[in-house]
Amino acid sequence: MEVPIIADSDTFQESPESLQLIEAAKQLDLAKVQEMVDQGAVTAALDVDSGKNALHFVALNANAENEKKAVELAKWMLGNGGVWNGIDKSGETPGCIARRKNLNELYETIVDAGVRCELLLSLIERKDKVNERLDTNEKYLQSTLSYTQPTEDSNSLLDSDANAVMMSWEKKIMQRSAEIIASKPGCRVLNVGFGLGIIDTFLQERQPSLHVIIEPHPHVLAFMRKTGWMDRPNVVVYETTWESAIQDIASKYVFDGIYYDAFAESYEDLRNFFDSAVGILDPDTDSKLSFFNGLGADNQTFYDVYKKLVPIDLTSFGFNCTYEVMPTSSAEDEWEGAKRRYWNVVDYFLPVITFDL
Repeated sequence: MEVPIIADSDTFQESPESLQLIEAAKQLDLAKVQEMVDQGAVTAALDVDSGKNALHFVALNANAENEKKAVELAKWMLGNGGVWNGIDKSGETPGCIARRKNLNELYETIVDAGVRCELLLSLIERKDKVNERLDTNEKYLQSTLSYTQPTEDSNSLLDSDANAVMMSWEKKIMQRSAEIIASKPGCRVLNVGFGLGIIDTFLQERQPSLHVIIEPHPHVLAFMRKTGWMDRPNVVVYETTWESAIQDIASKYVFDGIYYDAFAESYEDLRNFFDSAVGILDPDTDSKLSFFNGLGADNQTFYDVYKKLVPIDLTSFGFNCTYEVMPTSSAEDEWEGAKRRYWNVVDYFLPVITFDL
């Protein structure tokens, strides 16, 4: 899924005023920062050599003794064009630095600013990004997928660019997710995105009365045929995207549990799925919805922003979201052959979504 928009470093060229603003940020001097802004500097001022913006330097020069002062400056900067999600040449955001230094109040200030920014951007850009999302999804569906086994105890699914689609280290997450959405035998369940079939295998062990799977990728569908999934008596497979399948599904089924793990889809696609899930999740049972929470998981700050953003968005669909925290671990050799790691955070926050009754 997509991560937050990162400011283009070419947007904020160095100027004398911007250099002075950066120096003021290093000193945590709010009055001087405001003076330089009045003279034409921008709070997104960038040090080209390090790739750090002014907010990076606030975090770098903050400590336990002056954190309150740093928070005051950060709040003003973030309310006046400061960039919360800029990544420097070391791969860190301002929030990453604050978190690394255990400056929790400063970190939460940056994360909260990220949530507000993403809420606003999602309203502005929702319509503009429709074609972009469709192009990304279509490219994935046309790509070549390969099932690999990096180690004796692990396997993975890679796309044609060697990006990891799914990996076996997710098993404990999928097992617990299956327990949540299929709490007892006889449940009616829907899973969007088969991948390695990890959660679907766990769901089958829980003896559902109905097990609907949506999977659009031809190579994954071929794997499902080869491994007998199409022949299981309680399994219904829709060989298309969830957007194409949802109307027919809504006319035939209602579910006690739903899981969403679609690859190459954005957060906006997930929001759209939430909207559709309202009509197919049974309100008269102890029904639950969940999804693979990899939102922004290549960076801890981004992950924490989405962790706060999702429950806010879900209220608009009549849902309540809580999290179960699970530690995660994956051996380095599991990522062998994968060009892009989609997971770089410590704890997994498993979403447990119910109707807000």
